[in-house]
Amino acid sequence: MRLSGYCAVFFILILFSCNKKKATQPVISELLIENFDFTKDAVFDTLSVPQHLRKIVKDISALNIYETAAGAKGSIETPPNFKNFEKLRAEASEHELWALIDNENKAVAVYAAVGLLDKNNQYTVPVFQKILTRKGTVAIKNGCILSDDHPAEPVYWKHYYKLKPEELRSDPDLKQLDSMILFMPNSSELILGIALRNRIYSEDLKKQIARQAFENHRRAAILYLNTWYKKEYSAPLQKELLEMIKNDSLYADHKRTYVSMLLSFNNTENKKALLNYLKKDSLWKGDRQIMSQLENNGISSEDYD
Repeated sequence: MRLSGYCAVFFILILFSCNKKKATQPVISELLIENFDFTKDAVFDTLSVPQHLRKIVKDISALNIYETAAGAKGSIETPPNFKNFEKLRAEASEHELWALIDNENKAVAVYAAVGLLDKNNQYTVPVFQKILTRKGTVAIKNGCILSDDHPAEPVYWKHYYKLKPEELRSDPDLKQLDSMILFMPNSSELILGIALRNRIYSEDLKKQIARQAFENHRRAAILYLNTWYKKEYSAPLQKELLEMIKNDSLYADHKRTYVSMLLSFNNTENKKALLNYLKKDSLWKGDRQIMSQLENNGISSEDYD
């Protein structure tokens, strides 16, 4: 039950962020046309590529972006680099795809990794381990969504979406991938949150999650510890939550979630910081959860009216 509660909080935060971005930023197609040129940073690494694959590798490298099969909104065309990927997958052997994961061009490396999993899913863990050592990010376009993520992330999603919902907690390969995600220095908030959603971790891995929460200030890790180890990490959790409600870059709905989490500690020492927030947010009174928690934190109506 508590795990489902953690999931609900995490996905509300993620989905709300997406909706807000759509309302305030140009559409992705405009951004791609006006502001992004991935080709200028393209790396061509074909010297050790087998002759029959060189043109395909050059074509992928020239576009220099990992595109999924999903086209932009309103488009019926298959994205060009996904077409190149289909050729690579069809013509390269498993051995050749394994070697291409080391290609200097990250888009080539990711397509090689994903193609190898398509051919033989027994490579899931070793492929993920191999590409996890890559540094930097790769440009990713999935329909209308554009991002820069670690090259290992598309490999993770490739395996994740092969599984049925009831397999997510029991699949042995996903269990290993999730554990490795905890050590990724620059994982996206989404993928870290998914890895933490899938299972409860051992004592050793709990320490790594704590490092993500309190050294790297990762919100997904904070939510996880607040759900499962609230008493053990009471002081550092409250410290992180206090900093989060001071962060003016966070959306108000997100802040109210964190305020409610902070109030749940029933600590009157947080009264001043909480009142500073409540005086800035004129809409919090509509949140019944917050209203019901104020008294246990030493806050009365006289303090904020």
